Amino acid sequence: MKKIFSILTLAALLFSVESFAQLDRSKAPEPGPAPKVEMGSYEKFTLKNGLKVIVVENSKRPVVTASLNFYRDPVLEGDKAGLLSIYGDLWSKGTKKRSAEEINEEVDFIGASFGTSSTSIYFYSLSKYTDKMMQIMTDVLYHPAFPKAEMDKLKTQYLSFIESSKTDPDAIKGNMEAAVIYGPEHPYGDIVTESTINNITVDDCKAYYKKYIMPNQAILIFVGDITLDQAKALSEKYFGKWKMGKPVEVSYPEVSKPEGINVVFSAKDGAVQSSIEMAYPIDLKPGAEDLFAVSIANYIYGGGGFSAKLMKNLREDKGYTYGAYSSVSPDLLSGSFSAAGEVNANATDSSFIEMAYEMRNMLKGDYDDMDFKRAKAAYAGSFSRSLEQPSTIADYAYTIERYGLPEDYFTTYLQRLDALTREEVQAAVEKYFDPDNAYYFVVGDPSVLEGLAKLDSDGEIVELDYKGEPVVRKEISGDVTAESVIESYLNYMGGRSLIENIKSFSTEEELEFQGVKQITTITTEPGKSLKMTQSAMGNTVMADYNALTGTAIISSPQGTQFLTKPEEVEPFLPQTYPVLEAVIGQFGITAELEGMESVDGTDAYKVKFTQNGMSSYTFYDAATGAKIKETVTAEGMTQETVYSNYQKTSYGLMFPMKRVVSVMGTKLTTKVTKVEVK
Repeated sequence: MKKIFSILTLAALLFSVESFAQLDRSKAPEPGPAPKVEMGSYEKFTLKNGLKVIVVENSKRPVVTASLNFYRDPVLEGDKAGLLSIYGDLWSKGTKKRSAEEINEEVDFIGASFGTSSTSIYFYSLSKYTDKMMQIMTDVLYHPAFPKAEMDKLKTQYLSFIESSKTDPDAIKGNMEAAVIYGPEHPYGDIVTESTINNITVDDCKAYYKKYIMPNQAILIFVGDITLDQAKALSEKYFGKWKMGKPVEVSYPEVSKPEGINVVFSAKDGAVQSSIEMAYPIDLKPGAEDLFAVSIANYIYGGGGFSAKLMKNLREDKGYTYGAYSSVSPDLLSGSFSAAGEVNANATDSSFIEMAYEMRNMLKGDYDDMDFKRAKAAYAGSFSRSLEQPSTIADYAYTIERYGLPEDYFTTYLQRLDALTREEVQAAVEKYFDPDNAYYFVVGDPSVLEGLAKLDSDGEIVELDYKGEPVVRKEISGDVTAESVIESYLNYMGGRSLIENIKSFSTEEELEFQGVKQITTITTEPGKSLKMTQSAMGNTVMADYNALTGTAIISSPQGTQFLTKPEEVEPFLPQTYPVLEAVIGQFGITAELEGMESVDGTDAYKVKFTQNGMSSYTFYDAATGAKIKETVTAEGMTQETVYSNYQKTSYGLMFPMKRVVSVMGTKLTTKVTKVEVK
């Protein structure tokens, strides 16, 4: 039986103004009452196989969006983490009738769009092609091929993404949180690595499809130029014979809050900023009775942008950051609270102190009525603006169905928001805000550890690597020094004497970026000059640099020359030496041994080099002496270089023929094709 839900509120916003009232310009105007708006309507029905269908009709434009959404409990991927993402991408890469190319061609030919995820199939097209797109949608739904060749392509893409994320603070922090808050037995604790991606097979995708794709765990949504009768006819035609399945029910360990302050750190050597986050799990379900109250409280604390306490404190008052924000996230399994920002390295511990300080102020009720009214008005405005899109009505209808919310949950949204009291917000603050029991996650330079240790409840900081795995520090022999590590490296390269006798050194390197091959030629005379030329497609794209003792000439491809001051030359001269380690102690360069760490499973000595207040970190293989990684930070950007494929030149010098450079989330691989040493 057809069931129609009309979601209505008053269409007009009523207000009054006293015509002759004096305007006090010394005060910011108070937010007005929350607007009452009219929401659209949606219709719904359920097929015999349990498939729920929602229809939002909008005939203003001749287009239709259809999405088939599957709901299920979170899936623990474990040693196959990444399966859901790969499955979602692979699902649309071919059927028993159509190849991936054929699907793309059919969709592109009619100007439509089509896609899949692990929990949905969706399309957007002109309404006259709705039936055609339904054919494609259900072909993918019923006859997926999961071609191995396409999976191999996806794996390559994912492995490349993982490689680039190794130096991304947000990705590192996400892995830290997964490992510490949730752990390996919880689905939110899954961490995607090279090994987990390589573990995924086509059979895994087929098993997921068989286990979770069923009509009685799905909601089909039509939005656009389509009537209820048309939607019913299409649903019966394409989904009526789809057989029901058996829903999968699982349970996972309860997620507990930390006791005290637990600092969790991951090193990003040389970083001038720290990526920080104060976080802990909360029991907050979608549609919870106090969701409004805690959301308003969060807006005042850190979710309200420039008007929030965190922004005013950390940015405007202290100048620690460009931005600091907080969020509360409801979830059926485990909700979460988070306050985060990118802060100056020397203010890492102070930023956490201020985050906790502002949270304690919230617990004291230290916010005024204007903060409270402003937050309510912002939520009312955001809600009202969202109704301008027909898809919003579908989203709200889906939310009601998915989470079992009251049918009038969104109808009464503004009324419930208006009725919210400051006392209710304060009760939510006391329930959910806990500055004394939280995780402090930090990705930054190790120099911040001393200050952070004072914040940790037991003074012991947990150190994790980029994968969220514990950092194991090995004891090193007392006779190992920065000098001995450097000498071992020089011996590996061919010996100090061989290196110091180099009169000229030249390399030619190839780099392919965005399909364009770049060739870089570098020629140096140690202590005298360096010339570097980069070309692409036959054109010079980078300037030549010439450094001479006492002066430096910098020339551009156009021939323009700049003469530097003599005092600017010395910092530049070390670049003229093909093996920098041979001149440590000169040009103001110092070296300090910082310990031993694991670099992708290889034990390596970590040496800190400093010149003119600038620091870099280099890692040397403890077994061979070879340089394997270098991290340099300049002008707020951190560049990591990994060296490999050492080969001996005709001169007798060992040289790395491959370098992988990571900067700002981008990885570039350089291959040395020519080395000449005299």
